Amino acid sequence: MNSNSEKDSDRPSWFVGAAFGGTDDQSNRVIDEGIWENGYEDRFIDEVKSIQVGDRIAIKSTYTRKNDLPFDNQGRFVSVMAIKATGTVKENLGDGRLLKVSWKPIDPPREWYFFTYQYTVWKVEPGTWIKNSLIEFAFEGKHQDIDSFLDISFWGDRYGKGTNLSAVAPEDPSAMQELYTCNLKALETDLHLTSDFLAKIQNLLYNCRQVIFQGPPGTGKTYVAQELAECLAGKNQNCVTLVQFHPSYAYEDFVRGFRPSIEGGQASFVLRDGPLLQAAEKARADREADPLAKHFLIIDEINRGNIAKVFGELYFLLEYRDKEISLLYQRKPGESFSLPENLYIIGTMNTADRSIALVDLALRRRFYFIEFHPDEEPVKSVLRKWLGEGSEMEWVADVVEEANRQLEEYKHAAIGPSYFMKDGLRKEDVPLIWEHSVMPYIEELLFGDDTKIQQLQLKVLSEKVAPHINWSDGDEKKDDSANSMSEVVNDATDQPS
Repeated sequence: MNSNSEKDSDRPSWFVGAAFGGTDDQSNRVIDEGIWENGYEDRFIDEVKSIQVGDRIAIKSTYTRKNDLPFDNQGRFVSVMAIKATGTVKENLGDGRLLKVSWKPIDPPREWYFFTYQYTVWKVEPGTWIKNSLIEFAFEGKHQDIDSFLDISFWGDRYGKGTNLSAVAPEDPSAMQELYTCNLKALETDLHLTSDFLAKIQNLLYNCRQVIFQGPPGTGKTYVAQELAECLAGKNQNCVTLVQFHPSYAYEDFVRGFRPSIEGGQASFVLRDGPLLQAAEKARADREADPLAKHFLIIDEINRGNIAKVFGELYFLLEYRDKEISLLYQRKPGESFSLPENLYIIGTMNTADRSIALVDLALRRRFYFIEFHPDEEPVKSVLRKWLGEGSEMEWVADVVEEANRQLEEYKHAAIGPSYFMKDGLRKEDVPLIWEHSVMPYIEELLFGDDTKIQQLQLKVLSEKVAPHINWSDGDEKKDDSANSMSEVVNDATDQPS
């Protein structure tokens, strides 16, 4: 809970709708009763629970208008948000549905333009000049500096007064662009990948809006996807959604479907949006309020699901972002859906997984594919950079590279660097990792080829590329025991039936 000494200027402000139960406006009722209600049973629950006593809150109504505006809008529709009441939260009942609020009605409502949000609950944290201006407008009675907004090309281009973002005063709106600047050089240091490689991914992502990282396990695909997405999203929080596909994952899980629920003590089914629609909704709403906002949906192990079945009709939208289609499950007749331009999708694909053969050409045509292979740069150098060139543990990178050289014909199943990227890695840790993580993978890959498996034992490899490493008897026994699985299976298969 926020402390009493915390300044209002440091705390988030909340802008909430009061129209639910159809189109009925409940503003007067909730103001009179000193409350605010979330009219949804399955949406905005976590957001409402997070609201703290003492937070400032405003009732808003968002709509568009093209007439009677205080500026020349070139006859085009403008997004408008009316502030109908402001107040302070006195109690949060913790159910995600009900707040007690001390309201001060505003009659007539004050209208704010451009930077708006159509969904029911909007958390606005101070920091940028645009957000600060909205907070001051709503809670301190200040006027909106419309010229500053029209000086931003996103709005100025629409209404005939566009300039370069960097040429705006009085409060520097270029900070809005800086909010989303990704420092690829800093990311290069963190990920041990080259900034050129990361910039290439960034360009491919911006060009196509959906990419897939493909490569053997342990090459850091998921980690890089998360770190890069968070960097590109900038300081805008809650803009990265992660899901993982698996064989039982369905359209109803990913897009929208009926899910089990308990209503009034009775089992029932409720139509719920999946992570794709939730991410799309947030991206669309944020873009209306903030033209540079970017959202990312990361699909881990994308090839482990039945992709055509999970995506359904959304295959079309991956290629045509400017089109709308009807969803399989609709909340109201005629409801249509489109993928917002600022929602970027990053998938990861394990090339050692046999299910990669199930990835159809329709998917491949809609994504750019980016290779993460341990025997090719820049991934090849990741482990050596992590261990430190010239360090006493650099020999581990030599061993892994030699193993991958011997696995050349199994390129899509090479050994990734992540197995050994452990903080404080010691010599005695390496045999354990090799025996219990690397060798089971190799034995499955080379099942029945005992000669090849023996050549890929840690001791054999290290004697070849790192002869200065001396193994104790205990270490040798740990390493040799990795043969046990293959020997037991071979003995069993050699038995007469």
